[in-house]
Amino acid sequence: MKTRVCLVAVIGMLFVIAGCAAPATPPPPTQVPPTPTPANPADDPNAKIILEMAAKLNAGDVDGSLAYFSEDALSYFMGMPPTGLEFYRGGEALRPMWEYCVSDNFEWKVDITGVYGNNVVAKAQTWLDFTRQLGVAPNDFIDVYEIQDGKIVTYGSMITQDALDEFKPAINAAIPPEPTPILESEPVSEIKVTIDGGTCVTDNPAALKAGEVKVNVHVAEQEQEKYAVALFTLNEGKDMLDLMASTALDYPPGWAHTQLLKELDPGEQASYTTTVEEGLVYLVCFSQPPALAIGNAGPLVVSP
Repeated sequence: MKTRVCLVAVIGMLFVIAGCAAPATPPPPTQVPPTPTPANPADDPNAKIILEMAAKLNAGDVDGSLAYFSEDALSYFMGMPPTGLEFYRGGEALRPMWEYCVSDNFEWKVDITGVYGNNVVAKAQTWLDFTRQLGVAPNDFIDVYEIQDGKIVTYGSMITQDALDEFKPAINAAIPPEPTPILESEPVSEIKVTIDGGTCVTDNPAALKAGEVKVNVHVAEQEQEKYAVALFTLNEGKDMLDLMASTALDYPPGWAHTQLLKELDPGEQASYTTTVEEGLVYLVCFSQPPALAIGNAGPLVVSP
């Protein structure tokens, strides 16, 4: 019998490209059951799939590495510029990224830290000529995988906060970020969120009106056991990159303040109200298993 764990409870356990994108969980090990099986996680057949996949890419065998992913695999890379979340559907969708990795002398060190049924958790370090030149290699990540029938069906890679703190100023110095465009429109008091196709999208309001805001959520897909949507405000100096990187270990961090957190079932539609104050808010969607952030939006400007 499969145990169902409340997603709202495990969101506290959440929060690339396993470092190999073009320059641009189960929960993490500290939050999962303490004793994985077998005693040496790397001996597990599912763990060996991950190690063999990474070894193929390290050897420059793009086709061989991608063969370990299912045709409809979901891949999420969290905490890297510019948006904090890159999402790919299908193993073949990773090909341009994998080819870039090989062209930039990529190295990927994978340390399996836990195996929990079909889910594998690993610590990863990556090297690229790009990050070597920036002086920030290796980058550190927490990776989580779901394996079914010998194929990777879900892959989530989260840069650690320490690695992001080193990477962000280096890349901003090398490639100054574009200023966020200011869209002029009337603030609204309602937002629509749709979870479908392995991720979530919003109706992209330019601004929210301070006060009571209605959040309409539609889970249009049936693939995962649980979903959730959350709104946050962040302390000054923090942004979406920090929020997504924080899912790797300690979530929510002390500098992120939850305005709304609601769990939903597959196919469910629901509306919630919350009160927001003038400033910025950020939206993040989740699913499980494995427990991962699957979409985000923001910052959304809250105007008087």
